[in-house]
Amino acid sequence: MKKSSRILGLAVICTVIAVLIILALSYLYRTNDFFRSLFEGNVTTSTQHATENDIHEAAKTVESINRTAAHLSFFILIFILILQAFAFVTAAGVFSGLKHSTEPVPVRLKKLDNADLFLDLPLYFGLLGTVASFIVMSFNPNISRLIAYSSTLVGIIFSVILRLTLQYPLKQSLICAAAELNEKESEK
Repeated sequence: MKKSSRILGLAVICTVIAVLIILALSYLYRTNDFFRSLFEGNVTTSTQHATENDIHEAAKTVESINRTAAHLSFFILIFILILQAFAFVTAAGVFSGLKHSTEPVPVRLKKLDNADLFLDLPLYFGLLGTVASFIVMSFNPNISRLIAYSSTLVGIIFSVILRLTLQYPLKQSLICAAAELNEKESEK
């Protein structure tokens, strides 16, 4: 029962974080010209041998493509950030479970080594953002750099924070507990 309530709590936390990120970024996109310009960028077209009507139609087409690419880029960035927040909360839950576990210390150390995957998830999602940015680059090169840099940066930051605040202290305490157990067994 306790484990299911913890999972439900994590799901609620992830949902709240996702909604807050979507609302904040949507608000910035609608109200802040600078933030919106990060996604829309500037696209130029060739105007040699073109009539004024051709230039006007091309400008409309470019503007439409820009707007679509900007919206796509914006939602890719939101999706990547939500995935990284989910990975962060999931890792925190896994390590909290290991910390409060009543299993023997050697088992907990083995499970801790196995839980490294959760520390790397933000990096993997950052890589996903980088790959997505290369796809978007064909539509709008300005935003692709923003997605690549921000998703990779957030992935690195989250991974380092998880390793420093969750993995290192827990591993240190388990190693010390294992050493104490070995001393007690050798004294007997």
